[in-house]
Amino acid sequence: MSQVNPAARRAGIAVLAAIAFTVVAPVAIWFDDRLVALALLGQGVVVGPVSPALRAVGIGTTLLPSLCLAWGLFGLMPALRPIGRGEVAPRVGAALHRLGLSVLLVGLYEPIGRTVLLAALTLAPGRLAIEIGISTDAVLLVALGAVLMALGPVLRSAAAALEENQGFV
Repeated sequence: MSQVNPAARRAGIAVLAAIAFTVVAPVAIWFDDRLVALALLGQGVVVGPVSPALRAVGIGTTLLPSLCLAWGLFGLMPALRPIGRGEVAPRVGAALHRLGLSVLLVGLYEPIGRTVLLAALTLAPGRLAIEIGISTDAVLLVALGAVLMALGPVLRSAAAALEENQGFV
């Protein structure tokens, strides 16, 4: 059995760092009013002190897709070892399918989360703004997720065919 490629080991560390950042960053931002103001600068929304209710909505709307993406990334961890050894294994296909599903769900959630957050930010009487639209980011996330989900079964079939062919040798 061959050793794990150092690149796969580095990828594992990068995936763990991405998971930590994905989950910690949204929460950390919503606990600092200055970071909230900076994060919303491009949205055209001016925020004073952040109320506890707005903070809860902000954390919820940003943490939900982060947890979904972390779930997909965490599922990628067991597949890094066979990838690092250059093996085609069924778990690689399953991991790609799971990652694709999480990315697709984040893309589908993005317009909803943005709408809920904007409504919560402008909830004061006479200021309520509801914006419904699909961003390029959301479209790209859905497309990338769909491609990764399509690759998953292909890799699982390839692994099964390889295993069957090795049985004949």
